[in-house]
Amino acid sequence: MHRLMTVICLTAAAGCSASLGPAPTDDLLIHNVIIISPERQEPSTATDILIRDGRIVAIAPDIPNDGSASLKVIDGGGRYLTPGLIDAHTHLSEIPGMTYQHEQANQKIARDAKQQIPRSYLYHGFTTVIDLNATPDYIARWNRRDIRPQAHFCGAAPVFDGYPMSFMPKPARYKIMPYFLYDESRADEFPEHADPTEHSPEAVVTKMRADGAICVKTHFERGFGGRGDLPVPTVDIIRELISFAHEAGIPVLLHANKQTAQQFGIDAGVDAFAHGMWTWNDRSTTTLNPEVINVLNIINERDIATQPTIQVLYGERDLHNPDYLRNPALRDVLPQSLIDWYATEDGQWWRKRMAENPYITELLEEGRWKDLDANAIARVTATLSFLAENNGALIFGSDTPSDPTFANPPGLNGRLEMNNWVAAGVSPQKLFRTATIENAQFFGLENEIGTIEIGKRADLLLLAESPLENVAAYDTINLVIVAGNAVAREDLSARSAERDGE
Repeated sequence: MHRLMTVICLTAAAGCSASLGPAPTDDLLIHNVIIISPERQEPSTATDILIRDGRIVAIAPDIPNDGSASLKVIDGGGRYLTPGLIDAHTHLSEIPGMTYQHEQANQKIARDAKQQIPRSYLYHGFTTVIDLNATPDYIARWNRRDIRPQAHFCGAAPVFDGYPMSFMPKPARYKIMPYFLYDESRADEFPEHADPTEHSPEAVVTKMRADGAICVKTHFERGFGGRGDLPVPTVDIIRELISFAHEAGIPVLLHANKQTAQQFGIDAGVDAFAHGMWTWNDRSTTTLNPEVINVLNIINERDIATQPTIQVLYGERDLHNPDYLRNPALRDVLPQSLIDWYATEDGQWWRKRMAENPYITELLEEGRWKDLDANAIARVTATLSFLAENNGALIFGSDTPSDPTFANPPGLNGRLEMNNWVAAGVSPQKLFRTATIENAQFFGLENEIGTIEIGKRADLLLLAESPLENVAAYDTINLVIVAGNAVAREDLSARSAERDGE
């Protein structure tokens, strides 16, 4: 392993670390790089960076090598050094396309997939991930892995038995999503074992904050796929939730992919929408109309951030692409055994279930799988274009995986979402800022990550091309550094893991 590292590491005795864990044993000196960081007006001239105990301690030209045996030295070769990227919408405990029952029936495949998933985020440059529906125990287990991005989580606070709890069996749903909210208007439906006082907005925020959550995610979703009767919270409940969250110093995101849901979020005063506006009240058009523009203008006026997650929709569409599993990019982010399983009868379960929908059945029979979600993609792209043109607040996230589709692969899903943003008119410069410092600022992490400055965590990427010029620069990552530990990108690929028998 580590062929590229052998080339660029200059200390023959010590070599370079392949661990991306939180406690590096050696200092790291990176020579001759061009720093691109959002706090800078322009790229630097040739510069060196010294990292000690996982943090940046010096940035200057020609930092001397002190000859210490514990110092690892990398020649950057005039390449570009940037902060690591932040994917602020993930679901880390899930293997795309697999249920718990599938994992139990295919334990070796599932084990290999879970080993690869953290590497896949890193392979595409995501050194920080935020899980919008996790438990503190799972995040702690994730962060104990040797090779992984740093993970944080939002406390997911749906109204009880609303989305997404409604898709989970009782009584397990109350353990899977412990921060659910009580609604007095449905008191007779509240689970008997639960204490309503422990599920007030104040109690829920207090509990999730004590558990380490850096944000709150709640939901306004009446249903989809022919269902529209799911419970939703009242505006008063969400206003109270927001009040206590802000008192605790954390933002509130609302699952809201419809025009009506985003209007609800405006009325409640949320900080961000964890989806773009896929569905408009007027479903006959994909061209912005005065009513949608009015909603977008209010969103901008109130500085509500939007996380478009356009790739979610492609993930539903591509499930029906007969050539999807032959995409060579999958081989870098998924074990071959998992790709092979997706092609089996069991692995096709979600595609077959979707195909039972009469509308989808008709599209597939006519060979028009590319038309699936085409209108929703056009609408969310139009709204993102409007926000970009009008300097709207954006946060970057991929929603990986969005549902049980295998077409939302870790790492690659975020990389494709970048393409969607640029296609909608977001400049490479704005995309870079959003996926680094603006994400960090929104989630209160700006003192730790998001820029290359003394004192910050050394979460960095070494690229052959500038991401300020073209989104394709993210395909030229040479090296990924997390908390001062460096590894060659090629060694993060699923191909490498299989080649080396891991």
